[in-house]
Amino acid sequence: MITYSQPEVAEVVASKDEWFVLPPLPAKPVCTTACEAEVKEWFTKDQINNYLRDLAWYMSHHPAPVAANLPTLADRFREQAEKWQNETQHLSSPIQKAAHPSYQAVLGMAAENKQEIIRLLIRDLQQNRRMWFWALSYLTQDNPIKPADAGKIDKMIDAWTTWGKDKGIA
Repeated sequence: MITYSQPEVAEVVASKDEWFVLPPLPAKPVCTTACEAEVKEWFTKDQINNYLRDLAWYMSHHPAPVAANLPTLADRFREQAEKWQNETQHLSSPIQKAAHPSYQAVLGMAAENKQEIIRLLIRDLQQNRRMWFWALSYLTQDNPIKPADAGKIDKMIDAWTTWGKDKGIA
């Protein structure tokens, strides 16, 4: 992978006690893999060591954001599920409900962790009786609902709950 930089731009880093400037990156493309010979051509060993020292100092005084501040997958799911319910409860068409952006967002979350989203869908189905049947069928490529039980919400929920327990998901 090749990355390019602006040679005239250097990052200015400030702290309470001092200011310092990180050296600019070379004008030539920099290989992000092991290109030691090319790097030696652009920087002296002292420049590299100073840069790494300054960067290490900066990183130790400016830690990355704490992951605890970021919403979890379950939090994001809950937010979208509530939004979906609030914005589609007046609709009678299952197609319109499934086409809602929040429903689609939940399906998209499965790319991060499909099993967890399936588990959250089944739990939400049990607790809030939200109609996630199409989403579950799409994500699992399965449908445990017997044709005779179609439209019988309690039996449909029971079918998916049993399916989840059998698969070790719910």
